[in-house]
Amino acid sequence: MIYLLVLILLLIPVIKYDWMAKTGGEKFWYYSCLVVLILLAGLRYRVGGDTLIYMSMFDEYPKLDELKYFDFAEAQYNPLWYILNAISRSIFDSFTFFQIIHAVFVNCVFFWFFRKYCPLYYFSVILLYYVGYYCYFNMEVLRESLCICILLLSIPFYLQKRWLLYFLMCIISLLLHYSAVVMFFLPFLQFFKKPSWKWQIAIFLGVLFFMKVVNLPVLLLEGLGFNEQLTFLFNTYLENERNIMGIIAEVIKYTPIFLFILFRERVGQTDKYDFTPLVMGVVVFYTLSMSIGAFSRFINYFVPFIIVYAVNSIYKMFTLDFKKMHISCLIMLCGFMLFSVNLVAYYCSDHSETLPNTRKYNIFYPYSSVLSPKLDERRERFIENYRDVIINF
Repeated sequence: MIYLLVLILLLIPVIKYDWMAKTGGEKFWYYSCLVVLILLAGLRYRVGGDTLIYMSMFDEYPKLDELKYFDFAEAQYNPLWYILNAISRSIFDSFTFFQIIHAVFVNCVFFWFFRKYCPLYYFSVILLYYVGYYCYFNMEVLRESLCICILLLSIPFYLQKRWLLYFLMCIISLLLHYSAVVMFFLPFLQFFKKPSWKWQIAIFLGVLFFMKVVNLPVLLLEGLGFNEQLTFLFNTYLENERNIMGIIAEVIKYTPIFLFILFRERVGQTDKYDFTPLVMGVVVFYTLSMSIGAFSRFINYFVPFIIVYAVNSIYKMFTLDFKKMHISCLIMLCGFMLFSVNLVAYYCSDHSETLPNTRKYNIFYPYSSVLSPKLDERRERFIENYRDVIINF
């Protein structure tokens, strides 16, 4: 019920400011939505998958005065994660306090990014973020969401080509989560200045050819040989090879991005802050993930840009003459519908192999707050079973 109430709250400014083009009171609604989303995530009680796992280990993490005795080399996670937890524990030794700090940082950065880089329709971007990715970034991938926020904070450096500062941010992210290595790849995407369906197909075929010519798993394992933990994690992912259904699923997930870019190419759309190069880069990782599932994790870093890109494209569609541009509008509508279907498919995905009659949304629903804590037995059993197979790469 609380998720629905928050949805209604977020819809009000969308209707008032983005649809009806009213003015006045934008700041009030912006900060009201921000505070509500911070409190919803920060005050949750045992809601989320990775949340429960991190929560179970929280008391084992060192405090600031214990860090000098802590063996970072043998630790399960990256160094900066333990340092952040040590700071949190030293201020107030409660995982709820850490959740609040995490929720404040993540949502403040996301909201800042949305308002700065989609100034005309940021309430719509916030709504799409909430519906599609809020629970995932705030309650599931806690470490990685921090890295994504660091990426968003580094975007001004990226756009201004201030590479020294940008790569410094990349290094900071890498100290939190190994997946942040994808940030080092992003500057090479600046070659793709304009949206093009032909370039997408060329990239797709090029990556497939590369995968056939080069034994990428072996190459990566050799490169990761300096780090036993990272080699073990990557080997674990390689054991879960994609079958035909997995490949089809990746194609379906990518199709909306293809259609968004095709739409922009047809109508000649450009934005003040054009994230076409970053969105074009998604095809690389979707193609790689068709063979190696681990690469699908890197797509998380592109999500904020995809959301902004999608919202700007949707509102552009409403400015077109449907009679003259009906094909382009239909392309955009199909892309957004398929985008929505993919979001629904994620939350409704079946996890009966872990716990019978369990769906992904059981990780986030029902909601419980620390103000009125209640254990959800299904979620507890699900995570207990899942703990044996989950690898927080």
